[in-house]
Amino acid sequence: MFTESKNDIVNSYIHDLPDSIRELFLTVRGTILDAAGELEESIKWKNCLVYTAKRNIIQTVVGKEKISLIFFDGATIQDSYSLLEGDGKQTRTMRISSMDFNAEALRGYVAQAVQLAGDK
Repeated sequence: MFTESKNDIVNSYIHDLPDSIRELFLTVRGTILDAAGELEESIKWKNCLVYTAKRNIIQTVVGKEKISLIFFDGATIQDSYSLLEGDGKQTRTMRISSMDFNAEALRGYVAQAVQLAGDK
């Protein structure tokens, strides 16, 4: 069971996820939405759930055994948990592969990403 999105395409995307990753995906999604309820959800680039707040802030990529969260302004996020990967000019990625992921860190990253989106 999951909280329905306002976007029917997102709901279809979630329903079509493999059973092996759906529970983790829903838990990660719930953590993101709890951290910033004002986010909009959409499917972009055919198979990525993207969260927006005035503009794209997080792209979700689902793999066989993990979920990658790409923060578009990740290079400017304060990463006190050292969980963000990458060295590009702007993006950073948080990879989640189990239910015992650091939800506190994720909530903090989401809150910072939303604030950064509003600042630009």
